[in-house]
Amino acid sequence: MNIADITFVGTGAAASVTLAELFERLLKRGPAAHKLSIAIIERRQELWKGVPYGSRSSVNALTITSIHDFLHENEKTPFYTWLKANKEDWAAYYSEHGGITAARWLENNLPLIDKEDWKTVYVPRFLFGNYLQQKLNKLINEAEEKQLVDIKIINAEAIDVKVLPNGLHEVIYELPDKTSSSITTHKVVIATGSAPVKTMCETAGDKVLYINDVYEPSTNENLGELHTALSKMNDHESRNVLIVGSNASSIELLYLLEGMPELGKMINKIVIISPSGILPHHTNNNTLPSHPMPHLDKVAASGNYNIQILSDAAAADVKLALQDGAHMDYIATIIGNTLKLMEVLGEDAKKEFYAIHAIRLRNMFRRAGSEYKSVAQAFLDMGKVTMLKGGFSGIEPSDKGVRLNYTDTATGAKQTYPLEFSAIINCTGSGDLNESSSRLLYNLTNNGICKMNLSRKGFIANEKFEAGPNFYIMGPLLGGNVNKLIHFWQLENVIRLTYLAPYLVDELVKA
Repeated sequence: MNIADITFVGTGAAASVTLAELFERLLKRGPAAHKLSIAIIERRQELWKGVPYGSRSSVNALTITSIHDFLHENEKTPFYTWLKANKEDWAAYYSEHGGITAARWLENNLPLIDKEDWKTVYVPRFLFGNYLQQKLNKLINEAEEKQLVDIKIINAEAIDVKVLPNGLHEVIYELPDKTSSSITTHKVVIATGSAPVKTMCETAGDKVLYINDVYEPSTNENLGELHTALSKMNDHESRNVLIVGSNASSIELLYLLEGMPELGKMINKIVIISPSGILPHHTNNNTLPSHPMPHLDKVAASGNYNIQILSDAAAADVKLALQDGAHMDYIATIIGNTLKLMEVLGEDAKKEFYAIHAIRLRNMFRRAGSEYKSVAQAFLDMGKVTMLKGGFSGIEPSDKGVRLNYTDTATGAKQTYPLEFSAIINCTGSGDLNESSSRLLYNLTNNGICKMNLSRKGFIANEKFEAGPNFYIMGPLLGGNVNKLIHFWQLENVIRLTYLAPYLVDELVKA
């Protein structure tokens, strides 16, 4: 493969659903004069799963929505069929590797799967990862056997891209032995997933365990590190854990800890700090008689508003939809009305909304299934977990660990939390691209290959997915864009990736 037609960087869900669409289209089309040459660069051994659905997550980690809402319509029947056909195999594996959490899940959910009650089941995410991997491997084998593609998988970390004078691209990568090489390609697809988590503190001291990314190298390894660190401490009252951020990763951690009673008993207190001080809401599927939007109605009646005023009104109405859990139909009505009112504000306002204000709204209505929420509530009720509404300012050494400095959300006052912590877990999300610890994302941004959108978490792309000629973005790094096709504030879920994949393939197969 002297010059590849297409080079994919990353093999997570974004790349997998795109490649699946591409291979299915090639197989349907049949033999062609030109065999498509595809290079795939992935720094890990595990292919076609990515972080959420692979070995870096716990086998007990669940989908955030029910499987009915998790999947795109085109993927539902194939996955449901796979799930039922392979039930004995995956249930046995899960029972063996998932401990008491798996035993409880299987008891509660296998009957629901038998009844095909897909709106109620939140499946372990590794199941979708296994399904996706098997699907891709089968498609690759069929496409290669029919001489439709020439595929080269490179086990390396992509670290930079250069635009060559003839319109080609050179993707530079570092091999496991730390030597560098490169591949020349006509088209590049960056599908690396979200940017790495931003480091909160370079060091927490020898007495404190600091976990910057729950999924790196893996959830199981990090929880093992936590177990080891706490077991070395004789003073139980000093075994306090600080979790920074109250997103899906935070509530997932509580769920996993509940299934590890030995580790749970070691922990004295868990404090979770975030500006909202709220964990994801439970999803409330009850039908409401109406969806009142008094704040948006007031804005519409005035006729005099800007994007900030409109977004604040939407946020106020979202609070009404969250009074008894997350009523997603109600929230969808609010978002739909907000988008209608935004039409008169122009393109700059739309870009600001999708990249900034919509993220704030999304953070307000994060939700989780009953398994996650019931465990979190039990921890809160027994006083094991405390929610702290504030912004992380830093840590300072103390006699038995560190103390937390924070800014109180309500008052703006600088505070120091009274507990001493022996472990800190960062669940704050990705950092800005221009400061990213990913050498690839850092170089793409700072060398002018790609431009950040207003969120600073994603790249600007056009309706052809291009950040530059024949240079494509797919996955979470597309979030915050708004154009004729792409208008999503976040692209971390499979249903949206599956929706977009055919449109990206349209561009990739063009001459």
